[in-house]
Amino acid sequence: MLGSLSDSDRREYEAHLRGCQSCRRSVDQLSGIPALLEQLTLDEVAAIDDGASEALPPMSSRVLTSLLDKVSRRRRNARLVRWTAVAAAAAVMVFGVLVGVQFHWGAPASAPRRADASALTMTPVAPSELTATVAMTGHDWGTQIDMDCTYRAEAGNSGADGHVRLDTLAMVVVGRDGSHERLATWMAVDGVRATPGGSTSMPIDRIAAVQIVAADTGNVLLQRTV
Repeated sequence: MLGSLSDSDRREYEAHLRGCQSCRRSVDQLSGIPALLEQLTLDEVAAIDDGASEALPPMSSRVLTSLLDKVSRRRRNARLVRWTAVAAAAAVMVFGVLVGVQFHWGAPASAPRRADASALTMTPVAPSELTATVAMTGHDWGTQIDMDCTYRAEAGNSGADGHVRLDTLAMVVVGRDGSHERLATWMAVDGVRATPGGSTSMPIDRIAAVQIVAADTGNVLLQRTV
């Protein structure tokens, strides 16, 4: 817009604009800047860097103020868009980790399981106080997987709130092609029942096993082979 590009750079720049909607919007937003700049003299522009804008003539001061306000407003809008995107991404991450996980605080380790005929007991792979069942439901879009998990409470092993946080666990589905997909994570607590759930686009007939693993290390604690 200020005519500072060489012919080759300008051709490249214009070719990019034809295929980039974001850059076209940015150029449109800045389209009024050259007209504002043309109303300033070189000395007035230099005064901006010298912090002497207060000494500019009234008309130039108004032009300069309008210019600075316009730039400042666009910078604020750009920062707002960036922070909104970051906040939205963080919310999606938190929702993706916790979705489908319910904690039944105060429920004893002997709390009755869901009356689900398709619930299958998971087999221990490594020493653990964790017990769990898993149920899988096939859909046109893939498979829904629901677990019912409990850590056995140990006498004298509780904190001030009566619960002890142990490990962060994760639900992992293993495909027959060897692929691994993490569907949910949750915090294990002594004597507290958790019912994590997750979904995958993988059909049931392509699932080889469902696992509960230590989220930090990936070590398999329980597994159910399909």
